[in-house]
Amino acid sequence: REIRRVPEGYFIGYDCTFTTCIPEQPAWEIRGSTVHYYPENYSSAISTSLRVRGVPIFYFPYLAWPTVTRRQTGLLPPEYALQTSSIEKFNLGYRLSLPYFWAIEREQDLTIRTEWVQFRGLGLGLDYQYAFSENLRGELKFLRYFERDPRDPQTESGQLAPEDVNPNTLRPERYKLILNHNQQLDERSRLIVSGLVYSDSQFQREYEGVRNPEPNYAQSITGSVNYQYDSGSITLSASQEKVFQEIALLNWATDPTRIQRLPALSFQFSEQPFQTVDLTTSAAGSLVRYFREEGYNGTGLVLNPTLRYRRNIFQYFKGVLGLGHSISAYEVWSPSASDPSDQYTFQIWTADVEFNTTLSRVWESESDLYSRFKHLMTPRIRYDYIEDVPQDSISGVPFGGGIATRRLLEFRLDNILLAKRRQYEPLQRFTGRSFLRLQEQEFPETFLLRLQSLQDREFASRGKLQEALESMFDEELDEEKLLQILSVVESGVSLRAEDQPEENLRIGESLVLARLNLIQPYDYLRVEEDYQSQGPTPKGDETEPGEPLLPLRIELSLQPGSGLALNFRNRYNHQQQRTVEYSLSVDVNVSQYSKASVAFRENESTYTTPYGQTFEASSSFSFSNTHQASDELSFGFSGTVDLNPASTAFRRRLVSDTVFLSYRPDCWTFNLRLEERVDKTTTSGGQETEYVDRTIFASIILGGVLLPEQTLPRAF
Repeated sequence: REIRRVPEGYFIGYDCTFTTCIPEQPAWEIRGSTVHYYPENYSSAISTSLRVRGVPIFYFPYLAWPTVTRRQTGLLPPEYALQTSSIEKFNLGYRLSLPYFWAIEREQDLTIRTEWVQFRGLGLGLDYQYAFSENLRGELKFLRYFERDPRDPQTESGQLAPEDVNPNTLRPERYKLILNHNQQLDERSRLIVSGLVYSDSQFQREYEGVRNPEPNYAQSITGSVNYQYDSGSITLSASQEKVFQEIALLNWATDPTRIQRLPALSFQFSEQPFQTVDLTTSAAGSLVRYFREEGYNGTGLVLNPTLRYRRNIFQYFKGVLGLGHSISAYEVWSPSASDPSDQYTFQIWTADVEFNTTLSRVWESESDLYSRFKHLMTPRIRYDYIEDVPQDSISGVPFGGGIATRRLLEFRLDNILLAKRRQYEPLQRFTGRSFLRLQEQEFPETFLLRLQSLQDREFASRGKLQEALESMFDEELDEEKLLQILSVVESGVSLRAEDQPEENLRIGESLVLARLNLIQPYDYLRVEEDYQSQGPTPKGDETEPGEPLLPLRIELSLQPGSGLALNFRNRYNHQQQRTVEYSLSVDVNVSQYSKASVAFRENESTYTTPYGQTFEASSSFSFSNTHQASDELSFGFSGTVDLNPASTAFRRRLVSDTVFLSYRPDCWTFNLRLEERVDKTTTSGGQETEYVDRTIFASIILGGVLLPEQTLPRAF
């Protein structure tokens, strides 16, 4: 109603309202009877109320807030989540938290988070961050929950017998500690320290929603100093790890055989010694000393020199030869063994060789959508070899190398279809949704404020828009930021070819329309049915021993347009004369604001490739869709359906699903997210039971607008 400027240099307002919405029809506003406004300081209001659509929601006898351009201490928006489960020990109920931000100074801050968990009690979190210079930064986080009710040993003791649980531990301390420090010591060296501590094995599963933490850390502390030089680096590091044996709140037992302390000195080196020859030499190695609570301790030295040579053969063929030599030496000891120490070494040769050539054909079209096509066909033959060497000591100390032998021959036929498309450039426009995309990517606000002058302006082509951007920012806009802006620009309606002006016609860059790869591996280690290796067991179980011809893999991908992509994968077993695995996925992008995908996979049995990759048996269908209907509203959903529940893990077909909604008008934001997951747990009787986790995340944020790039006193 009235604003006065007093001689002391501040303002007094009577019956004032504050909002970031359009003043005529605000979605929310703060109304105060008397407001004292201090530029570059704290302002305050007496007898204040928060109103939503004109309805009073909260009353504040006194309210203060910062009116400065730099960050200030104060309350952050509250957060709400609902996390339910059909298993009581994972059922938290609603979670309401209120963060408080303390701007200690420009280089450091602290966020204090108080949280109330419906079925647990009070939680307290501290998040300290510092960045004293560009080369010195880090964080320290601590989270603690004060649970009010004791736990049931019948359901939470795991492998530990319930009667063996100490009654004094039924209300355990629940906490998490994180430490990260990153410091550049000089131009070539850097110090990194990190730490992670969990109070119990169930914290990640219960409070953080990590279904199967791997590894399930009780403690992980690492430190390293890295020195970079022109051709490589040297690293001195040490670590200490403890991992829980199982997910059970009242069982704190850790794996005693896991390596606890690991001081290590490692290096890597690579260079090309000759300018006229495509030859690369490299070397890597480490010197490690390790300790364990139970089992053998020891010292290990590993050196891996390698050589890779590339050469054109008869002008039309390319050859690649790689040679490697691994040298390992160990000394181990155990206080409990009859022979407390042992020494042994082994050396392993590795090699890989490849020959390939590329055939191509080009043809042109005068009237079609595509002006030019190019087909590239590349046949390849590759052989991969790892020497079979015993890697255990004579005395049988249960420690040694883990390098399995390999003799794998692979034939490949790669096909690529390229095309150049005739394009008529539509109009380009920088819209409000473009601003939202850049905000989500944490684009600098100073650039966003200057971009507002281009909002909703139309440009004849992307080149014209790029010229306007370069003229506006001059040398401030690097290539990375330019590409980031152009990626969110919206295109107008494309006219028919005959209605397009000639200057808008151009021949686009080469696009990959299709790929077709045929891969046939042959494993020489499976020729003999009774083959026994001297070292670790060879990897791979796609066929039975005595059947070296592994399944044929077919990989097909099609991308007929920028908004459609299809991918197909097939694995054909020659011995069974049928397909044993196939998958199909389809991605549809109507625009950069509307995307959908579906995927189907059928795999009869779990298998491992000769390279150690494991693929689980599966019969599933997955889907996802995201759509931004306007600048204010976006929503989406995703999920996975088990198509054969009778023979897989869960009875429920929909094993996971997610639904989200985001509504962002000009002055407030509402986010809603629902997640469901199916999992199993073990009862006190040793039986597995299926359960469903449901989590709802909801948040409402008032404000969320860009402030002008100026200090507040200039606004008056």
